[in-house]
Amino acid sequence: MRQEEIVNEIRKKSEHVEMLPSMGWHFIYHARHFFYMMGRDDDMIRFSIPHLVKANGYDPELVSEAINETNRNVKFIKAVRLDCGSVSLDYYDHKTIPDEAAETIIPHIINALDFAAVYLLNKCQAQKWTV
Repeated sequence: MRQEEIVNEIRKKSEHVEMLPSMGWHFIYHARHFFYMMGRDDDMIRFSIPHLVKANGYDPELVSEAINETNRNVKFIKAVRLDCGSVSLDYYDHKTIPDEAAETIIPHIINALDFAAVYLLNKCQAQKWTV
């Protein structure tokens, strides 16, 4: 899967796609900021929603509970609390294979991250976090 194919699929989901040197591609989908980065190997790709919600100032147990529940119930996604206090969502490194179609996997990755964001934000609101 070539980077050009991946970026073209991202453009089908977002009008706001921008290359950030040394970081990857930034785009907005459903009012959330996403990043697409090449993995360590040319055949690895990674998508994330960085800084989805701030968790500082909230009960660490409630934060951990929401993150753990998201990680248990949403496949392929990893919610992580960063040192700065933000919660980020990552799609596990995806190893592409030669005959894999970008038009199949890229929308799946974006939709999975979007679903996980909604899921986690719903957990935050249920616990009365401010988002």
